[in-house]
Amino acid sequence: MTETKIKEESSNEGVATEMAQKKTDGLLKKLVEITAKVERIPKNGWNDRQKYHYALESDIKDVVRKEMSERGLVLVPSELNRVVSVINTKSGGQQQIVSLEIEYTIYDAETGEKITFRGYGDGQDSGDKAVYKAKTGALKYALTNLFMIPTGDDPEAAGGKPLQPKYIEQGKIDYLEKLVNKVANLSNAQPSNVVIELKKNLNTALAFEKFETPLFEDAARILTDWVKQFEAQLNQAPRFTPGSDMSNQQNNTSWGNL
Repeated sequence: MTETKIKEESSNEGVATEMAQKKTDGLLKKLVEITAKVERIPKNGWNDRQKYHYALESDIKDVVRKEMSERGLVLVPSELNRVVSVINTKSGGQQQIVSLEIEYTIYDAETGEKITFRGYGDGQDSGDKAVYKAKTGALKYALTNLFMIPTGDDPEAAGGKPLQPKYIEQGKIDYLEKLVNKVANLSNAQPSNVVIELKKNLNTALAFEKFETPLFEDAARILTDWVKQFEAQLNQAPRFTPGSDMSNQQNNTSWGNL
């Protein structure tokens, strides 16, 4: 009985240790994964006055929201402090300046863990948008600091306007299609199925015409790797010799062998 009890206690301690380790690794590990994922946010904003590109708050939020939701994370804001002042403009009007301090809490729905951090934002407007601008700035400040996202200045800066995305040129589109066809020939697959697998790996539904340079580079790398892997498999397959039985020498190359 004593030996059995010791084994049960040892087993329970092992389970508890494993659960504690999972809980400890859960939220922090997910935040690290997101930090690695959001490193390529395009700077689609342009500050006309100071002449520089910056990442729009909407671009950052869209990418981060997707990565967080896939990992069961939710962000909850709580306003801690608000300072409102009114200034007179040179034209004789008035503008409202709002300064906000907001505490954000990220909850992990799987482990119950949470982490809190703060963001600060200022908004200036002659109408009713000062609070909105301050909240926008605070959220961008918080997310860019938490996930170490390099970016420009406040997205509400004067003269800011979105830029058109820079899609890849036709030559690069042709290059991707050439690689797709080569993979299809080597793997006995339809080109459309190769494209489907490629987009799954890229986590995108965009057509090649909508690819920007970073996405093109990732796609070319994946397709090139597939070509090398299928060619290696074919080189290892037995060669057909005249008079031999073709049924015993089928091409075994498949997506499952990648």
